[in-house]
Order: sequence, then structure tokens, then C-alpha cells
Amino acid sequence: MLVFIDETGDHNLEKIDDQYPLFGLGALLISEEEYLKMDTAIRLMKEEFFLDDGTFILHSSELKRPVHKRSDTRNVIMGNPETRRAFYEAFDERIVSAFKYKIIACFIRKQRMADSYITPENPYYFSFENLLNRIITHGGETNAILAEKRGPELNAELHSEYERLSKLGIHFHSADTVVARTTFKMVDKKENVNGLQVIDLFLACLAKHYLGKTQKMIGNDLTPKLLEGKYACPPTLFPYRRKP
Repeated sequence: MLVFIDETGDHNLEKIDDQYPLFGLGALLISEEEYLKMDTAIRLMKEEFFLDDGTFILHSSELKRPVHKRSDTRNVIMGNPETRRAFYEAFDERIVSAFKYKIIACFIRKQRMADSYITPENPYYFSFENLLNRIITHGGETNAILAEKRGPELNAELHSEYERLSKLGIHFHSADTVVARTTFKMVDKKENVNGLQVIDLFLACLAKHYLGKTQKMIGNDLTPKLLEGKYACPPTLFPYRRKP
């Protein structure tokens, strides 16, 4: 089983953006055979919409801000409402609904986490352990986890966290099981791995949905209900809501 993981938002609990007070980490679980078909479909969509020559990378934030200075200039077509709607409708049909895969996701309500704990756990590492537990539970006998590189220091920290969990184990699974059932590798964004780009779009869509922005997303994003139908298990929304 191939597993692609990506994040949405940032994990900083000291400076929280009121417009996006959520951190999310998600995983796309898919067989190698099915991924080859999905990869081909993504490449065809890139060629059709972005005149891709093999170098275009789908990124949710760039699709939403096509004229931003950090955005690939080929994203400019997304400024046209009709083209934008056509792209997301095609993605819903040709990618979201067309293949067999599972989604696992963990979302952190950052302000609630900061307010609930004197020394809150790092949202990224909390989410990573949560995902790792569920990947083993809902994935294959072996699961090759791929994550996008985020910078030398953060890469080293995440590798160390995976090694720590491989030695200590996680909730419901022993260290031996973690080692036997998973491998972990980080890849550069420039490697243009479509699985990472797919989970980026999926996770950003789901996060906005849980932030209550669904109405604004119509015609401007993927369809959240289609993605929710792909969950391997209910998403984690942490901290959990207290009962009245």
C-alpha cells in the first residue's frame, strides 16, 4: 500500500490565524496498481488545463491565489470562474470519484488545544502519531509512507519522531508492528509526486468544509461530501468537544 501524507495550515499555537485556526494532517492510502491509474489521470488533467510539460505541480494554495508572486504562472487560468468550476468538476469526476483509495485525517482546533493544555503537544506530531496508528489499522500488510520535505530542521525532526515511534510503539500497535508494517520516506516537492498533490487538494478542501466555508466553496473547490465518502474511518477532530 502506498501512503501519501500532507498537511494544511500551520502547527503554530502561539500565533493563530482567526481565518484559518485549524491544522490538519491527512493520508491517502492507495494500492500501487490503482495509483498508477490515478497518476496517469492526473497527468492528463495537468496537460488539459495547465498545458503541463511535466513540471507543473498542483498546490491548493496556488490554485486559490493564481496571481500570487509565489504561484506558478500557469495557475492564472484559475482566475476565470468558468475555468475554475470546470477544473474542480473534472477533478471530482476523474479523480475523487474514479478510483479506489482511502483517506485518513486528523484536524486540530488550535485555539481550543492551546486553551485546554498547559503544555500542549506539538500538533504535527500529535497528528502524525494519530495517522500512523490508523494507517496500520486500515492500510495494507506493508505501507510505504511518503511525506513532502519541509526544510532541513523540520525534516530531521519528523524523521526522529518516526524513529521514536518505531522504538516505543503507538496506541494499539507495538514497536515491532510499526517497523514490520510501515516504512517512511520524505521526498522533495520538485520530484512532482502526484499522490502528494492529490492529498494536498483533498485535505485543504476538507479543512475549509469543517471551518464552515462550504457555501463559498461551491464552484471554487472540490466537493467535500465526495471526499467524506472515502474516509477509512471518521476523522479525528481534536480537542474533542466537551459534552454539555
